[in-house]
Amino acid sequence: MKQRLLKILICIFVLANSQSIFAQYDYGFDFSKAGSAGLQFLKIGVGAKETAMGEAVSGIVNDVNSVFWNTAGLAYVDKYQASFTHNNWLVDSRHIAAAVGVPLGSFVVGLSVVSLDINDFEETTVTNPDGTGRMVSAGDIAIGLSVARKFTDKLSIGAQVKYVQETLDDRSFSNVLFDIGTIYYTGFHQLRLAFALQHFGPDMKLVDQEFRTPLLFRVSATDDIIQTENFNLLLAAELVHPTDNNEWVNIGMELKLLNYFAIRGGHRLNVDEGKWSFGMGLTPPVLSSISTRFDYAFVVSEKVFDNVHRFSLMLGFD
Repeated sequence: MKQRLLKILICIFVLANSQSIFAQYDYGFDFSKAGSAGLQFLKIGVGAKETAMGEAVSGIVNDVNSVFWNTAGLAYVDKYQASFTHNNWLVDSRHIAAAVGVPLGSFVVGLSVVSLDINDFEETTVTNPDGTGRMVSAGDIAIGLSVARKFTDKLSIGAQVKYVQETLDDRSFSNVLFDIGTIYYTGFHQLRLAFALQHFGPDMKLVDQEFRTPLLFRVSATDDIIQTENFNLLLAAELVHPTDNNEWVNIGMELKLLNYFAIRGGHRLNVDEGKWSFGMGLTPPVLSSISTRFDYAFVVSEKVFDNVHRFSLMLGFD
């Protein structure tokens, strides 16, 4: 009991101090900063497992989906892996992601694609508020190349470069962004600390309007509170500091039974939508050379939008 209490206190200490550190930085805003950055589709969570746990996963990720959260987790991939995620997003849009991870010596290389597809809609103007009859298309895409490595048995570091493009009707803009992350096992039980910097890149310009990238800082503490041969309870807490909005905190848990079935839940503090999430995962025994994992997540929409359902498939090959 004393050890569990100490681990909880460490998590609280890390998050509290991270928030005070980030507060020292002046990003040129003295308000909530909402709506001051573009490429917002990059903030949409990828992976049913990760979103079911309230997105508190910077220190948890250890498969190819790490490229969407903390590239350092890619270093723990020891076989060929591929993942696919489908998400019926808001207002009948579709959010689809895929990633492939390949071990190459002491490194692991990942390739990922994310797209947000929006249904065509009719153009409206001041003089034609009911529509002009002209259809408008829009969408986003991101293509990433990642590399990660274990530098010791406790420390892993990863980085990613990605090309992003956003299109609205006959206008589009693109950029090259960077991610970097690290995961550190403290040696105390299974406690690990993680840090990730995502979507770092130069400012962008559309016509005569300049805007920033949706830069994110993630600081996370994770531990397996209870761990036996057939039962594992994992808890995680994560502070997310965006430069274009208020900070929020993610809290997640995963209860794994017999290494085949998992129940997950999460809660996000200081957000307007998607505060509660739930899900499950199934890892059926197939062949010794092939691993398969199916994940499902349900995210509750409290105010405006419909509830969100996510489905993911993870495949591994020796």
